Amino acid sequence: MDYKAKDWFLFHDGYVKNIVMILKVLSIVLISLTSLVSCEQEISEKDIQEYKKTMDVRLGHLGNAIIIQGRLLDAFNLSNDRSDEDHFKEAEELVKNHISSFGEPESLRKLKIPNSNKLRQIHNSLIETSELLIAATNALEDNAWLGGSVTYAEMNLEKARVNFQKAVKTIYAVDDNQEIKPEMQYEEYDVGDVPDAKDKLK
Repeated sequence: MDYKAKDWFLFHDGYVKNIVMILKVLSIVLISLTSLVSCEQEISEKDIQEYKKTMDVRLGHLGNAIIIQGRLLDAFNLSNDRSDEDHFKEAEELVKNHISSFGEPESLRKLKIPNSNKLRQIHNSLIETSELLIAATNALEDNAWLGGSVTYAEMNLEKARVNFQKAVKTIYAVDDNQEIKPEMQYEEYDVGDVPDAKDKLK
């Protein structure tokens, strides 16, 4: 083998070895990053237990607010005259009290919770749930005397329900093989409009 061919071979062999080494380093880095992201998405048992201590009772109030709000909307849809009844107004106050007991959104944002990105995402979704319920409550009150549709309140309640159920399934490790259905889509109606039952069946 002449010197030129030998030099080319040595250079080529060294070049290939460098490329292989770089690829190995890159694969190690990628595996490490993937593991890091995967670990970040998992919430430690210690963090979960600490979060439960802070939020357990609050979550009970939030769940009650969702249930009562749903029943109020069902009752209103059956007959909007019910909004003038005393027990309807009492139920509205119960919803407000439960939301208040869960906590004001600003105070919940400042609440000290375990340092976990996944847990922070869940916490933010619960704060959003509270805000959706507040908006739904206000919409129901406004429409009760305007005589209009409560579609906006229904949409907010549905989003709140989905957020709440997803959060609870993660926090309490609920494995019931039940899929949380996505939010329902409601049609918008102007104040005073009444949907045609026949059209709704099409």
